[in-house]
Amino acid sequence: MEKVYWWLGMVCLLVLLAGQVGWAEEQKPSTDLSVDILSQYVWRGFALSNDSVVIEPSMTVSYLGFYVNFWGNYDTDQETNGEAKWNETDFTFGYTYDQLPYGLALDVGGIYYALDGTKDSFELFLGLSGTCPVTGASLGLTLYREISHYPGWWVEISAGKDFSLPWYQSTLSLSASAMYLDSNDRSAYPDPDNPDDEFSGWLYLQLGAETNIPVGEYLSLTPKIYYQFALTGDAKDLLSAGSWDENHDHFYGGINLNFAF
Repeated sequence: MEKVYWWLGMVCLLVLLAGQVGWAEEQKPSTDLSVDILSQYVWRGFALSNDSVVIEPSMTVSYLGFYVNFWGNYDTDQETNGEAKWNETDFTFGYTYDQLPYGLALDVGGIYYALDGTKDSFELFLGLSGTCPVTGASLGLTLYREISHYPGWWVEISAGKDFSLPWYQSTLSLSASAMYLDSNDRSAYPDPDNPDDEFSGWLYLQLGAETNIPVGEYLSLTPKIYYQFALTGDAKDLLSAGSWDENHDHFYGGINLNFAF
């Protein structure tokens, strides 16, 4: 918990320093509050819940490109004890620079995972994203480096496109993403063919669909659905072994309620 306070203090300092750069009256801090109610909690291909609904609140505050986010997971029927439990709190801080050539945006920051029943972890990330001016599709590449208890590289490539719907100013967002893992920790992510070696290879592909429905000026409702599946035989073994439901593919979804101002 001391680490969480340390990182929180550092981010508060960054926000204060940003404020010294110059206050533009038309640029004010923005706040985004949301909650997901999902049929399963799946993190990077691993199912971290089983036969229970999860509730995941989130709060993001951003200003002049800097942002901080708090996110949590509440399992209504956790597998390990059969009781409802808050089992994870994540703290993300970062900075987004969207004035690169060709409409590209750079995102850099870190994520602290405060986990119940296992060691906390901390990773840094660097992302580059943009929108194709011809097709309107968004493309992204993000690198994650875990630097604490589970060292390794995660590489995510993603693509998506939004479509306007003919009612209530709604939009349909279709997305696809793939994750590559190059682990340096064989105890956390062993190679299924050689437990004395670390896993290295493509993990999964995720397909997603979300429908954003505005409800007034600040509120929106978003039904969502996802399907993840392993990309290789070794990935199937690793994801099955690390998932609470012992499956390598996961079909799940739910609804998001968002309030932004």
